[in-house]
Amino acid sequence: MAGSTQTSGLGFVGQSVKRVEDERFLIGKGQFVADVMPDGVLHAVFVRSPYPHATITSIDVSEAARHPGVVRVFTGKELNEVTQPFVPLAPQPGSYTPIYHAIADEKARHIGDPVALVVAESRHIAEDAAELVVVDYDMLDGVGSIDRALATDACQLWDRADGNTLSDTTDTYGPVDEVFAAADRVVSITLDSHRQANQSMETRGTVVEVDGVTGLLTVHNTSQGPHVLKWAIAAQTVNQGRMKSLWGFVRNTSRRKAFFAAAKDFRKANKDDLKGQDNAGMKGQLKKDRSLLKYMGRMGLGLLATDNFPTVTSVDIGGGFGAKGPIAREDIPVVVAAMSLGRSVQWIEDRVENLSDGGQAREERFHVDVAVDNDGTLKGLRVDALIDGGAYPAFPFGANLIGTLWKVYMPGPYHFEAFQLRSRIITTNKGRVVPYRGPWANETWMRERAIDAVAAELGMDPADLRSKNMMTQDNAPAAFITGPTIDETMSTRKTFDRALEMIDRDQLAQDKADAEARNHRIGLGIASYHEAAPGPPNFADSISPGSGMLLKEDGRATIEADGRIVMYTSQVPHGQSHQTTYKQIVADEFGVAMEDVDVVWGNTDTSQFSFIGTGGSRGGPLGGGVMRATARKIREQVDELAAEMLEAAIEDIAIVDRNIHVVGAPAHGISYADVAAEAAKRASVTAGPVFDVDLKYEGVGNGGWSCATHVAIVDIDLDTGQVTIPRYLVVEDCGPIINPAVVDGQVRGGVAQGIGAVFYEKAFYDDDANLLTTTYMDYLIPTAMEIPEIEIEHLETLTEGENDFRGVGEGGMIGAPATLTNAVSDALGVQVTTQYLPPSTILELAGIITPD
Repeated sequence: MAGSTQTSGLGFVGQSVKRVEDERFLIGKGQFVADVMPDGVLHAVFVRSPYPHATITSIDVSEAARHPGVVRVFTGKELNEVTQPFVPLAPQPGSYTPIYHAIADEKARHIGDPVALVVAESRHIAEDAAELVVVDYDMLDGVGSIDRALATDACQLWDRADGNTLSDTTDTYGPVDEVFAAADRVVSITLDSHRQANQSMETRGTVVEVDGVTGLLTVHNTSQGPHVLKWAIAAQTVNQGRMKSLWGFVRNTSRRKAFFAAAKDFRKANKDDLKGQDNAGMKGQLKKDRSLLKYMGRMGLGLLATDNFPTVTSVDIGGGFGAKGPIAREDIPVVVAAMSLGRSVQWIEDRVENLSDGGQAREERFHVDVAVDNDGTLKGLRVDALIDGGAYPAFPFGANLIGTLWKVYMPGPYHFEAFQLRSRIITTNKGRVVPYRGPWANETWMRERAIDAVAAELGMDPADLRSKNMMTQDNAPAAFITGPTIDETMSTRKTFDRALEMIDRDQLAQDKADAEARNHRIGLGIASYHEAAPGPPNFADSISPGSGMLLKEDGRATIEADGRIVMYTSQVPHGQSHQTTYKQIVADEFGVAMEDVDVVWGNTDTSQFSFIGTGGSRGGPLGGGVMRATARKIREQVDELAAEMLEAAIEDIAIVDRNIHVVGAPAHGISYADVAAEAAKRASVTAGPVFDVDLKYEGVGNGGWSCATHVAIVDIDLDTGQVTIPRYLVVEDCGPIINPAVVDGQVRGGVAQGIGAVFYEKAFYDDDANLLTTTYMDYLIPTAMEIPEIEIEHLETLTEGENDFRGVGEGGMIGAPATLTNAVSDALGVQVTTQYLPPSTILELAGIITPD
């Protein structure tokens, strides 16, 4: 039995503690990937296609290879001969995922597609030499839109696909046809969202460091999931003249036994998930492309060739927003170059590359039908959704993830008797689609815009329609119609009611009248939603049977011989304050100061394996949950030894302000250093861990819903089409808060990105898929001057679970686009059907100018 967790005088959880990360960043001591410069490092630059769709007929690298300072020029053909292609890991039924190599060697499929790699002594030499590579192309028709891709005469991007449709799935919940037939009316609307580029301050990059003595690799990278990158590198480079490593593995009995023992443990721990997986998608993939068997087998061999496993480290990362979760295609050729040359190689993406190939998202179309009775009772929801997936599927997660999340989220916090979603992924000659902060966010935009459209047709106030149909804790069912269970954390209605209380409707009416006298229009927008953070125990299975193992998180904690507490995490911070918040959690559990705790992350040699790393709002509920659970587990060991040393019962041990003592006798206490020294003495060691705990954590007891309502008031100048936001408020419930300042920063950052999505940011392609936004002169991002003050109020619904932390990192981005477009619709008195609303579109909607 553990002793008291009393931490009088400390109590860090719930406090806006200053970030411990900031000092080293502010004094220039951060270690970003571009700062990693091993001795003699070479620099890599990719030659990229200037055309959206073309056959590569020849590549002449001779002049580039002769350029002074160039070490080697690799063609796509050379690189692909020694690597495996990207293959689908878990294809969905009704889908086909193209198999492709990291670098194009026969056909370029979008502007910026890499076709060759130049390695030189410096970046500027490599850039100059890249200009000397001569690539001959035969132009093919570019496919620059969903409509063009679906045309009967469209050029097909992938030979084995069904035209340009890579996925076509339908999910049905409830008696859809009957519900729609019985409803008083059906309200229909078509909504279009535009393409955006995930823009973090730091672009992608990798430094492959080669040990000159052993030849082993350390890959320094901007990855949100270093373990997945490590696996991909090991699996995809098995052809790189390293098969001898496989035979070394076979001959080494201890290594072989350890590997298969680990595999057996994995199967045992995840037997239910593995048994529940649906193999229909894989069977369908094999019907399209039998080569999948060969490549999957070779990748399996790569996993056995453990000498090829690099150490992967995620250094300080300047933002990610999901784009750094999938494997960067460029990482594999850079690794191969370093292995071939026996020298360290660095590749740092520039902003032009990033805008074309760094990851894009959100270009989606929704045909929406809502069955509703004349009194405003929502009955059914039917959606036909199309995703512009770009040219290449991201690995391991990309556009295929979006539809699977949509089907669970789309009905939102409202009562529907039936729901049907048809989702299709359409391939075009554009950059690949990657997860972007709340990858499913457009389901909220679609649903909340449709709710406003229904209200307009019925002549109801949108708030009244929401109030009539939104679940309350008294009338919520045991589960959503799509499957996930509901518990007390499903508090969207609470946030909605509180948000309405904060709006003075009489004052708003007066403001609207005053604005008209200035040729302005003022509008009110509302949007409500919930997000899995990370969801109830059956959430993953509701998305895809057998995927629950993705939500598991392992933990490790040690106490060193000098008394320091060391916590290990598979999470990879890139701006979310993991170190600060984890120190707060652990310091409270141990009754120590935050500076007594070290948090270790981002190195595959020391951190626990994770399928995802950081993403999906896992950091608080899973990362923080395993921190707390592991800390409590190792504290039991400390209490046990301390009780012996103090000659007391374990249940009488208290730890207050670093002082371990018997309850009621603080003057006779001991320190963690004292306990650690005694443990070291008994173990006959002088350094290293003297207490050590590994823990498997599945988020037990955490219902895992975060809920929010956003409200925005917009002011539109009809002379210019400019939109300002006099007021923006968020009522959020993410459970008990670890650090309010950090949470508020996450919410404000997400809202800022939502403002950018609606009024500023768009990746423009023409009909032939030529990218027109290749710099920040064209791709606009709002600055602090365009972001209003954002009011935030927190509700903190508690549960009876062992861990109440819930994720919040994506919510701001989820709610903002719907809220803002609803506000514009209200201001102008028209139905807004596009998410992108620059001044020209505002003036078109107002009837002041005519569309081109």
